[in-house]
Amino acid sequence: MKKSILIFCLFLSHLAWAQQPVDSLIIDKWYMPDHLKLQFAGNIGFLSGGPGYISRNHTLETDILLGYVPKIVGGDALISLTAKTTYSPWRIDLKNARYIVPFSIGAYLNYTFGPQFDSKWPDYYPKGYYWWATSIRPGAYAGGKVGRKVQNRNKIKGVELYYEVGTYDLLLVSYVLNPNYLKPHDILSLSLGMKIGF
Repeated sequence: MKKSILIFCLFLSHLAWAQQPVDSLIIDKWYMPDHLKLQFAGNIGFLSGGPGYISRNHTLETDILLGYVPKIVGGDALISLTAKTTYSPWRIDLKNARYIVPFSIGAYLNYTFGPQFDSKWPDYYPKGYYWWATSIRPGAYAGGKVGRKVQNRNKIKGVELYYEVGTYDLLLVSYVLNPNYLKPHDILSLSLGMKIGF
């Protein structure tokens, strides 16, 4: 009798599962990105963009961005790759599925490709003569964003616009060593971006 009830329950659960809509059967793969970003400026390229991931509680974002600086802007056409993470501790919900994130902080590590950039200095420089690599730039930033959740059947779940004000290691060290000559606006840069969530 117990076996018959168990088989009957399994059969019913199979029928119920078969009735679910197709969308609910799709399981998100862990490696699929949660969003795409497009960013203007910010010391990681004139324009940069790429995929990103967000934590379950929506406070931590990690992005991989490919950046480009055209020759007319940078003197050389440059391509860079940036790993970036942003922490947003709170969000204020507004009407009509809109929200504001008043404060975010983050850090990035940027690598610029090209023969004119080195990850380590050539041997003809004495050891310790320069402490930085020309191809790698760590940096930090703070900012905020506004967004809107999209509730429809397409794959886009939300759109955000954000700004960031940041700097990187060489500029920060120059400011600390030359406070009488450099002002904060000399080392800070503004970036603007858009995130499309799905």
